[in-house]
Amino acid sequence: MAETNKTRKQRRLQKSIFAKKWGRRIIWLIVVALIATSVAIVGHIAYFYYRSDHVGHQLSIKEQKLITQVQQSSGSKVISCAPPGQNDSSPTPAGLLTIPAIGLQKAPVVQGTDGPQLNVAIGHVNTSVWPGQPGTSVLSAHDVTWFSHTPSLNPGDLIQYETPCNIYTFKVTSHKIVSSQSSVVNTSSPSLVLDTCWPINALYLTSTRYLTFSTFVSQVPTYAPITTKLNAANSLNLPAGPQLSAAAKFTFPYLPFPLGVLSFAGSPSPSWEQSNSPINAEVPVIEEFYDGIYAAQHNNPAWFSQVAPSVPFKDTTVIQNSRSLVYEGDVNPTLVVKSTNLVGFTIAGYLLVSGGIAPGKYSYTVSGTVTANTLYITSFTMSTGN
Repeated sequence: MAETNKTRKQRRLQKSIFAKKWGRRIIWLIVVALIATSVAIVGHIAYFYYRSDHVGHQLSIKEQKLITQVQQSSGSKVISCAPPGQNDSSPTPAGLLTIPAIGLQKAPVVQGTDGPQLNVAIGHVNTSVWPGQPGTSVLSAHDVTWFSHTPSLNPGDLIQYETPCNIYTFKVTSHKIVSSQSSVVNTSSPSLVLDTCWPINALYLTSTRYLTFSTFVSQVPTYAPITTKLNAANSLNLPAGPQLSAAAKFTFPYLPFPLGVLSFAGSPSPSWEQSNSPINAEVPVIEEFYDGIYAAQHNNPAWFSQVAPSVPFKDTTVIQNSRSLVYEGDVNPTLVVKSTNLVGFTIAGYLLVSGGIAPGKYSYTVSGTVTANTLYITSFTMSTGN
């Protein structure tokens, strides 16, 4: 009998140890699952912001380049002014939205409000008219991206919608919080409604919407001079010869590197910052930067001297004859501006160099100046990156 009780106690003890062991394992599994879920959520949010910022910025540059071509031709260039069709859901910009009061500059507007569109741009509700046409136009965007500051708009603040053909200006009149199922009243004259989720900065779909109402003010041709433009920005010369230009050619918005934030240095005038000039200047700066990188990578000192005549070719040694260059992080151009004149630029970042004489990670700083209306690279430095 004593032997039987001892056996029973041992079995209960073994069961208790087994239960504790698996209990700890289950707790650890739950902890690991929660950590993995948290990492996945944070990664998803980070990728969402990355895609919205970078792809949206490149779409904006693509549309601005087309608008600039129209401005240069003073309207003589024949283009189609028809907006995208109702069922056209491709992420191709139809225009650009600017709201100076909240710092929104040249945000791309595309047809449709599904995920592929709203993840990278402002979406046009395809059951409404386009801005400037008789009736109410509705533009939607995520509350954590393009329209995150619309609640701070005041009556009288201006909203500008720009296409290759016309620039439409609207004036804010009021705000309203409504149910997501609410409809917007169609007006007889042109009007514009900005639509986003409420509360602002919610990282989830909400059942309420924040609407900003505005009325039509004016319409002018895109090529009409309505804002202060960068002096000679549209005719800024790039010194690359035809061979380098053809070899290094890329098509916006398909850039060989991720664009980040455009910033200014010097003393730009407020009217310059709120005009088309920053993006007009950014395009040739990016082209000049890439011409220099391309010439160096392909070990062509003649090409490099075209765009950087005062820079020793040996300064680019680490990327000469490299097999590939990977841009780590964003390419963030800084424009140096005096009043309304572009006088120079600086672009800094990191490159992962494969092949060549010294593969590895390097930091780079490329600077340039404007001389006689021509953009030149004047400094090209590279050092071992961290």
